[in-house]
Amino acid sequence: MKVNNLLSGMIIGSLALAVAGCGSEHKTNNNLVKPFDYQALLNTAAEGEIPGVVLYIESPQLYFYGAAGIADLNDKTPMLIDARIPNGSAGKKLTALLAAMLVEQQKLNLDQSITNYLPAEITNRVANASSMTTRQMLQHTAGLFDYLNDSNGAFYDAVIAEPESIKTDAFALQFALDQKAKFAPAQGWSYSNTGYILTGLVLDQVLGTHHSQAMRMQIFEPLGLSSLSYGGLEKSYGPIVPGYFHSGNDVLDTRQYYQNIGVADAPVVGNAKDMANILKFIVEGKQFSHSIHQLLMSETSFVSTGLGTLSYSYGLFKETINGKQVIHHGGRELGYATYNFYIPDTKTTVAMLFNCNGYKACDDAHDALYQKVIGELTK
Repeated sequence: MKVNNLLSGMIIGSLALAVAGCGSEHKTNNNLVKPFDYQALLNTAAEGEIPGVVLYIESPQLYFYGAAGIADLNDKTPMLIDARIPNGSAGKKLTALLAAMLVEQQKLNLDQSITNYLPAEITNRVANASSMTTRQMLQHTAGLFDYLNDSNGAFYDAVIAEPESIKTDAFALQFALDQKAKFAPAQGWSYSNTGYILTGLVLDQVLGTHHSQAMRMQIFEPLGLSSLSYGGLEKSYGPIVPGYFHSGNDVLDTRQYYQNIGVADAPVVGNAKDMANILKFIVEGKQFSHSIHQLLMSETSFVSTGLGTLSYSYGLFKETINGKQVIHHGGRELGYATYNFYIPDTKTTVAMLFNCNGYKACDDAHDALYQKVIGELTK
């Protein structure tokens, strides 16, 4: 199967589906007259193009945890609220968080050239490496060629051609080496997954071992994020649900590929509750030191993207939606999608997971559902 250019840009006959709101929970403040029916919204969505969906919402006024639809189309297993999926670029904030922790531990200097951390066999093949820093890579101001968005689907084609081997940052980087820069470091903003791939390799050098171990010991376990695991490298922590991608008349279950991918630009597999919680922890900063919180969330940490009100910090976007500030970063993979956002005004944290992505019918359907949810929560 050849993956076309449209699919490489993901950041990012119809089948009737049974609907199951398995284990859903919905609690609201008693002062609310009539709560919005999120479960009915999920049920309706799962009757259409979306196989399965999970939604988690938590704030001082509202708690909802629900699922609808099907997790596995072959055996008609219902989608459950604790379903684990690859969270794609929504996991960038964990790579950034680990980097911030290593800065505090004085193991990493974000403003040193990456040539101080990476071997010449890599940096000699990265344009402007001598003047490029990890901070710039984390904020997408390094001007790097994007191994996903700019490679005409080469990464996906390579994964599909060899599904059983483990793909880590070194594998992904080969699709960005010897490519021209988009601009000189710090002279613009352009989203590049390559910056996080290189950051992963920097973290490995600093730690002396793969950074997945530090992510587990410093983030997953201390914060009680029991569903989170590093993609491809921590399979023993539980399976992922199937993910569905349509190509012509073919329906492809992409789980066979993503169970073997572990890269720093999309590092984690997890459920909706844990993805909502890690975003809340980062934004509110109560679980971390003041220096870590300031690095990730201070006003000066957010740089302009040149796209309206949208700005970017370390693994997180910030923008104004319906007059309210929203902190967010979603994830798109072949067969999977994650929406993850936090509304500071109401202290509302949200994660919504889907087991389809990469084709128009599904993408339009989950985008429409997202618009309804965020529209309701930003009223």
